[in-house]
Amino acid sequence: MSDAHDALRRSQIGDIMTIPTEPVGSLPRPTSLQETYAAYDKGEASHDDLVAQQDEACRDSIERMEATGSPIVSDGEQRASSFAT
Repeated sequence: MSDAHDALRRSQIGDIMTIPTEPVGSLPRPTSLQETYAAYDKGEASHDDLVAQQDEACRDSIERMEATGSPIVSDGEQRASSFAT
């Protein structure tokens, strides 16, 4: 690529409008929580087991969002029974 072409490309990229975004709302559930929900529905896991997995998933979601420097931090709706609205 020529220097002129590279300079043109950089100048064009500089003109691109950026749209700031933040994840807000539901985050994917960890496999361990999905498995506990399934076991709970079958009567194979207790409510305490489910709450413990939900607590861990919430902690993980919050820690990951904080690590990104996100100005909006949530638990990712890990306790929601359904994401359907």
